Amino acid sequence: MSAFYHSCRYFFLPLIFTAIGLAMSEIYQSDLQVWQGVIQQLPYWLLPASIAIALQFNRSRLAYLAAFMLAYYLCVTHSLVDSAELAQYSRQILLGGALTISWFAFIKDRGLLSPHSLVRVLGCCVCLAAGFGWLWVNSQFKLQLDEVLPTQISMDIRVLSPLYLALLLVFIRGVWQPNLVNTSIFITLVLWAVHFVFPASLPLSISMTTLATIYILTVLTDSYFLAYRDELTGLASRRALYNLVLSLGRKYSVAMLDIDHFKKFNDTYGHDVGDQVLRLVASKIAKVSGGGKAFRYGGEEFTVIFPRKDSSAVLGYLEDVREAIEEYDIVLRNEQRKSQSKAKRGKAQQKSQTVSVTISIGVAEHQSGETFEQTMKRSDQALYKAKKKGRNQICV
Repeated sequence: MSAFYHSCRYFFLPLIFTAIGLAMSEIYQSDLQVWQGVIQQLPYWLLPASIAIALQFNRSRLAYLAAFMLAYYLCVTHSLVDSAELAQYSRQILLGGALTISWFAFIKDRGLLSPHSLVRVLGCCVCLAAGFGWLWVNSQFKLQLDEVLPTQISMDIRVLSPLYLALLLVFIRGVWQPNLVNTSIFITLVLWAVHFVFPASLPLSISMTTLATIYILTVLTDSYFLAYRDELTGLASRRALYNLVLSLGRKYSVAMLDIDHFKKFNDTYGHDVGDQVLRLVASKIAKVSGGGKAFRYGGEEFTVIFPRKDSSAVLGYLEDVREAIEEYDIVLRNEQRKSQSKAKRGKAQQKSQTVSVTISIGVAEHQSGETFEQTMKRSDQALYKAKKKGRNQICV
């Protein structure tokens, strides 16, 4: 999976969907007036729900952000803090909140009941204090800063510069390490900034409902991928395979694929290189055509399911996969490459060792009255037959 595709999938697509959703709420704002009372109550239900779900799945950063948003929403809607004071310190709250949100983009998820919780609470306090401190410095030393800084840098630009920097850094973080949690944090920061800089553009209840929904969807989607995706190869896992079985009809074929001499390869080159090989082989298997669905069954074994196809119809597609893996030269990574100069890297690249691997494949077609486990067992027997005949071939 390319880095660009990864960024689009986990960073840009959620941003686009969020923007479309908010635009639709603005377009149909008159129709939503009927539900205004319900919408204003939604954050009170959804934000606590997102906190509970995030904590259940160890997404503590989202839990902290949801708690932060809930506290602010309560302060605004229930007048827990005087509205005049909120207006007076709006910029301090904007900057302190922005720094707090940004800080969560650069730390890791940790258990709530752990020593790390104290560090996170102290970090939030420091960020909030920094927002207030920045405004105090700019107001106390305004004349001195006006003399030192160029005239193009106005007071507004100076005051909001931490916000611009935070937006840039969290955006870069989201693109550099694309995942749904980083995207959720960036969306939180954007909606937080919009609320203060353009207060009339989006009702606070809509923003908070949107964020709570994003937090819940992020946790559930992440949990789905953890359960149904193999972390090393990116292929669907064995659990996903058995979920697919429930939707299969009477006609299908099962292929079991195994990397030849993989244990010996691991013993020779090490497990790091072995993981590299697994990822590369998985990327080739994932490209199987003919409607085949690829899964990592376990270890160096993979499974491909061909719904509505008999064994004779799938042999050509599997042969293409076998040939693609056989013909692919794997360049082994040099662990000392990072500490070498560019000249040495070039020489090392010329001397880089390349290896190739092969796979054996066993295929079985589902027979009438046979369970999926029985069909898979026959494909496994066919795989054993392929290995016994010399490997790097397909047997039925």
